[in-house]
Amino acid sequence: MISTGLPKLDDFLLGGIPSSSITDIYGANGTGKTQLLLQISLNVIKNGGQVLYLDTTGGFRPERILEMKKNQNLPSEILDKIMVSRITNTSEQISSIKNIKSGNFSLVAIDNITDLFSYEYKSEGSAFKKNSIFMKHMHDLSSTAIKENIPIVITNMIRSIDNNDVENMKKAIDFFTHIKIKLSKKGTKYQGEVNWLLNRQDFSYLIDSSGLSENSEDF
Repeated sequence: MISTGLPKLDDFLLGGIPSSSITDIYGANGTGKTQLLLQISLNVIKNGGQVLYLDTTGGFRPERILEMKKNQNLPSEILDKIMVSRITNTSEQISSIKNIKSGNFSLVAIDNITDLFSYEYKSEGSAFKKNSIFMKHMHDLSSTAIKENIPIVITNMIRSIDNNDVENMKKAIDFFTHIKIKLSKKGTKYQGEVNWLLNRQDFSYLIDSSGLSENSEDF
């Protein structure tokens, strides 16, 4: 189990993020998706593990890791335990599974899972091809998580459909993910929702220089 750094969330998950599974963290921009992903990565490293971090958006910031490290009094060589791979197209993203199988990783982090697919397959005529390729990619990721006994944590964005916020490529994502964590912001408050084993738990959180922490206030 890997701690998320949020005790209420960890308790609901019976200790944290499990191996052999895909955990999906999704929400709008600015809700802390990448922050939580980095926080989970740091918790892996604190326990002696190594992380494969696949960055599809160019959003990985080593200075943010260092800031979080400083606030948690972690050793300076912490970045040596994170292998960051900048992914620039869907072919690279699909091929990255080879790195998972060849490495000795305790966690695979993918930020963001659908961004490149949505960018490369924009036209309505390419929707079927996009979904077919993406479903195959998710299937391969799920099989790898099980065979390699490794947790895979992904982030994903949302889009507006008929004035409703819906996770991007939701049907394909839902079929292969085991835990879903939705992050959102309402007014000045950050709220989370986690779904696992047909059960749901809500939680409130804060974002600061150390990452995400629990907010004891009611919604």
